[in-house]
Amino acid sequence: MRIGRGVKCTTAIAALWLSLAPSLAGCASPDGGAPAGSRSAWPASPGFIQSTQEPVAGPVPAPLPAPPPYVNAPTTASRPTTASRPTTASPQEPASGSVQMPLPSTGESTGTSVYFVAIGDGGSHGMRFGCGDSLVAVHVTAPSGSDVLAMAMGQLLAPPDGAASRAGLYNALSGSALRYVSGYLDGTTAVVNLSGSLHAGGVCDTPRIEAQLAQTAVAATGASQAEIYIDGNALTDLLSLR
Repeated sequence: MRIGRGVKCTTAIAALWLSLAPSLAGCASPDGGAPAGSRSAWPASPGFIQSTQEPVAGPVPAPLPAPPPYVNAPTTASRPTTASRPTTASPQEPASGSVQMPLPSTGESTGTSVYFVAIGDGGSHGMRFGCGDSLVAVHVTAPSGSDVLAMAMGQLLAPPDGAASRAGLYNALSGSALRYVSGYLDGTTAVVNLSGSLHAGGVCDTPRIEAQLAQTAVAATGASQAEIYIDGNALTDLLSLR
């Protein structure tokens, strides 16, 4: 009976030893191998990294696709503004009424013509008009850069001993007291403003005064016709009242 019990005890100790042998061998491994109880006793293959997480039971979910690059939609405030193109300003319509244009000025050794009357000449020395008279041009010069129209009117409205008497001609304006105020071009029309009193010596002086003033203004400005005003009144209206 003792022998049988000893055999059974010996057998139990051997079984216990065999179950503890692997654990004891791992703990005592001198080469630093994997301890007993590790998940795998096989050495890891090159390039393989063992996962430290427990495997998840069930199907492995597929990785989510990477989100597309996000582009901020331009807002109204951030949209680039288109630079406005320079516009060409449209020409303005001419104002109603007279449009003043600059008058010509004299250059060096240039001048204009002032018109006087050769009474009863019949057109021998100039343009025939009125009472059988001739309208004669007398050339006058002026300093460079001067106002040609003002200079010509100054000669025409000069005292009786002016250019007309020196040329042996008659000036129908010598009995008037007029002065030049201003002048300008309105298209092809020369507009002349005078001030003072007008006096005509007789019926034949009416066409003489009108012809002298108009032709002198046309010659000085290069216009095709002239309008003469005295203190705002048209010369033709003033002459028709006489």
